Amino acid sequence: MVRLRIIAGLLGITIFAALVTGSASAEYNWSNQITIHLDGMEWQYTEELSDMDSFVFKYDIDNKQGNKDHFVSTWELMKADKRMRERFRDAIERETDVRINNSSLGIEVLDIDASLSNNALGPVESMTELTNTYRVTYSFPGGLLENGSTIWFLGEPGSLLSVNFPEGTQIISTKGIDNVSIRTSDLSGRFGAINESIDATESEGATVEGATDNVSATDEGMTDNVSATDEGMTDNVSATDNEGADAEGAEITYIIDIVPPPQNNLSEELGENESTIPVPTEMPLMGTVYVLLVIAAAVLLLKD
Repeated sequence: MVRLRIIAGLLGITIFAALVTGSASAEYNWSNQITIHLDGMEWQYTEELSDMDSFVFKYDIDNKQGNKDHFVSTWELMKADKRMRERFRDAIERETDVRINNSSLGIEVLDIDASLSNNALGPVESMTELTNTYRVTYSFPGGLLENGSTIWFLGEPGSLLSVNFPEGTQIISTKGIDNVSIRTSDLSGRFGAINESIDATESEGATVEGATDNVSATDEGMTDNVSATDEGMTDNVSATDNEGADAEGAEITYIIDIVPPPQNNLSEELGENESTIPVPTEMPLMGTVYVLLVIAAAVLLLKD
């Protein structure tokens, strides 16, 4: 049996087709959009299925969540939606998929959202195009991202990846991202192995082909022999375990230049000898004063 590289962070949300066929090799498109803030981040997954994959997806909803009548109803889709959220949370709790400076301490999951396509409704036999989205919201304690230098994500090899950092961030280098394209504070590419590093300072904006061709997804040296949908998997990596942390996933090295807010000079307390009344810096010329006095005298004489 071929040993598959385990993508622990996504074990709980592999498509239902794997449950029916007993294999994690069902073809589907998967993409990752990550938006990072100073105090947290959102990771949105987009899953696209069509043809036989959509059929198996709907079949499993009807078989596992419904009444096996070959028709996916609204209540069955809602149950599947809830189940997918639970599987997401279970996968993340088993093994964290985000680390800053090679540690997940302080990183918390605030919310998990799932939105299954309404195209899944109807007869199971109809093969329609399905687009499902899942979103996980994380929080960081203050200063964690600013004081860090690397951030790491565990994703499915070969799936599309885009990462957007907050303003003021500069991406220095990457590991484990194939076909990477870097633009100062954001990048795009595909999840790969982590044996190849890309230095953004040498070729910013360049695309690097085949960064991890020398690593196979069926590496015989792996010790994990669990399919992508195995409900009985064990957690082999703790949240703070640095051993083997760079064995898979994507790592980004960055720096953040935090610009302090402008100082409000009006809020400063005035000293004892300071005044807010403007004082003229130039005195009127004597000639001007003399002319004004002559005009005033002339006016007084005319009145007499």
